[in-house]
Amino acid sequence: MAYEITRDYIHLGNARSGQRLQGVKFIVSHATGNPGSTAYANRHYFDTRQPSASAHTFIDDKYILEIIPLDEKAWHVLYNKPTDNDLFGVDANDAAIGVELCYGGNIDFNEAYKRYVWYHAYLCKTFGLDPARHIVSHHTLDPERRSDPFDAFRLYGVTWDHFINDVIKTLKASNQSPPQAPQVEDPARLPLKLGDKGDFVKEIQKDLIRVGFPLPRYGADGVFGEETESAVLAFQKRYGLHVDGIVGRETLAKLSEVIKQKLDQEEFPLPNKTLKLGDKGEDVKMLQRALKHLNFDPQLIDGIYGKNTEDAVRRFQSMYAALKDDGIYGPNTRKFMLMELQQKK
Repeated sequence: MAYEITRDYIHLGNARSGQRLQGVKFIVSHATGNPGSTAYANRHYFDTRQPSASAHTFIDDKYILEIIPLDEKAWHVLYNKPTDNDLFGVDANDAAIGVELCYGGNIDFNEAYKRYVWYHAYLCKTFGLDPARHIVSHHTLDPERRSDPFDAFRLYGVTWDHFINDVIKTLKASNQSPPQAPQVEDPARLPLKLGDKGDFVKEIQKDLIRVGFPLPRYGADGVFGEETESAVLAFQKRYGLHVDGIVGRETLAKLSEVIKQKLDQEEFPLPNKTLKLGDKGEDVKMLQRALKHLNFDPQLIDGIYGKNTEDAVRRFQSMYAALKDDGIYGPNTRKFMLMELQQKK
């Protein structure tokens, strides 16, 4: 094989139930919600924290790391999402392999991306899948909450079609002897600026619209015109970036960050204030909903910060050495809860 696959499985628990997969009918492509975290760092998290979420495989610039056997279920897409059933007639957790791309920080994206492409081709060949039909993004299955792996791809000028074409080429070349590492196309050139066109421009335009920078005249038409340039200028000004109307690596990173924050806030917004025993109101309800979603059940979502809610907060805090388990919800507890919400699929 062009690349080695490392199999280092996590122990049974919330993240790995040991339940059998109903065959492999498709692949769900993900990117990690914690840029800079390596494949083994993610393995450590899922093995020690055992959240009610997981994926089969994490890929960085050094490892293709399977942490759950491919014949077992992983919890990588919410069950109440209908698109996987519409497309494939089954829930993703029951009949799909979840593959996570690690990126950012000190990870060499080109090396990680080559392994990511090759592994998708390897899975397609192993299970008799067609890349154009049987690879789906997490975003496609859960568009209200997730933007991966597009959020990782766009930082490096890669579109979804570009990725699928790379997988198809690698699959076709897989019968060569000796097997070859993928010869991926050069990604779209950065920065993007006035006059550029294409799918990558369209993705950036959609993101700008989503985070509150409308393009009323032309919308997401794939053409980087004056309207798009004005939206980029406004975005850069609001977020303290270099204001030049050009979409480079820094602007893309901030745009992805804002998109991720918006997705998290849309589903489980967390109050940005201190709450403690005796407090009441909508802010407490927000906290209680998030705690329940993270499996720290406050028993009642009633807007009353009673003993049960205090105990739920205390149990959450006890997971982290950096937090004081005093049962008081404050800025530090909020930061770690946001991290957990981003990890929970």
